[in-house]
Amino acid sequence: MPDLIVNADDLGHAPGINRGIVKAHLDGIVTTSTVLTNYPDAPQGVELALAQAPRLELGVHFNLTEGRPVSDPAAVPSLVDEDGRFCGPERMGVAAQTWQADDLERELRAQVDRFVALAGQPPHHLDSHHGAPQWHPVALRILLDIAGEYRVPMRRVPVAATPEETARQWMYSSAPREAALAWAEALQDLVENHPAYKTTAHFTEGFYDRTATLSDLLLILTNLPKDGVTELMCHPGYAEGPVLSSYWEPREREVGLLTHPATREVIAAEGIRLIGFDDLP
Repeated sequence: MPDLIVNADDLGHAPGINRGIVKAHLDGIVTTSTVLTNYPDAPQGVELALAQAPRLELGVHFNLTEGRPVSDPAAVPSLVDEDGRFCGPERMGVAAQTWQADDLERELRAQVDRFVALAGQPPHHLDSHHGAPQWHPVALRILLDIAGEYRVPMRRVPVAATPEETARQWMYSSAPREAALAWAEALQDLVENHPAYKTTAHFTEGFYDRTATLSDLLLILTNLPKDGVTELMCHPGYAEGPVLSSYWEPREREVGLLTHPATREVIAAEGIRLIGFDDLP
């Protein structure tokens, strides 16, 4: 019997996204969600989830690439531009070369502290927006330390079979090859040796953008590994208000697919057990 966690990223990004995530949980297959604590709509999102979807496990979606930090920007100068904003995912490989450990520690801990203040409870799990904190070895060490302190799992770190393969992945595309390779080697060491690294056996991001279709989703569900838990990442939401990102319109399509009758039928037919991170062995 395959075990599946379906995590909706970006709770708190906007009211329409908050509503879409709750809908995809109540009427669909979403089991967990992670909160962008630095966004103005994070309080509304957490309040909505706790009130209407109390069984939805909530975690922290650590963010170093979009919006403003939870900390005073002046207190984390290496993480922000002249306007006090994060660098954007397309510049992460360049900007991350000058990130300072003290700034990373301050901001990442501020984000988890804000989650606890909003939710009134510790996070159930940890992951990261655009993967940024999990691609940078200093940031990843801090996340792993936080995971150890709260005794919670985190999203699988995207290390490949070798550091060379890891260094070729897209998040490192704007970084010099020497820096990317050094980061990849450090990531491998952390994944292999940090005592708090608890995660799923498998992770798939194959339900996204052009592959966020019913056929792609059903293909994923009918081919889940039988050995260990899989996390499926998704981004449901309603397209309301100002355009906040290039992935605005597809979110609404995801809501429809995650709640589609055929999706539920395949879950039942395949004997898939929908679980949360609390259920990890």
